Amino acid sequence: MKEKILLIRTDLAMIKNAMGSYRKTQAGYQLRLFDIAFNKVTQSRSFIELDGMEMIYIYRSLNLHAQRLSKRGKMIEAEHYYSLSSWMNITRERFQRKYGPKTTKTASAGTLTA
Repeated sequence: MKEKILLIRTDLAMIKNAMGSYRKTQAGYQLRLFDIAFNKVTQSRSFIELDGMEMIYIYRSLNLHAQRLSKRGKMIEAEHYYSLSSWMNITRERFQRKYGPKTTKTASAGTLTA
């Protein structure tokens, strides 16, 4: 399943910026997987269809970029990136609850009655 997410231009630009810098930290197979999400974001104009792992990549990218900004003393800009990453994480959690595996509790051996 994929989640269709609507983003305004500024949020999309922030995500592209953060993912561009996070991409430099990836290598090998991780880079290949990251590039799937990165290409979706760079080709998007407003709607993006993402799965849970792609949302995690965006969340990590935004957090790392915000952390770098705060270390440079750009606290207000960093706060915008942190809030967008928090929103992305909440969106991912909601997506996982909706489409993730459903677990049912079964009776264990100690609670079975004959």
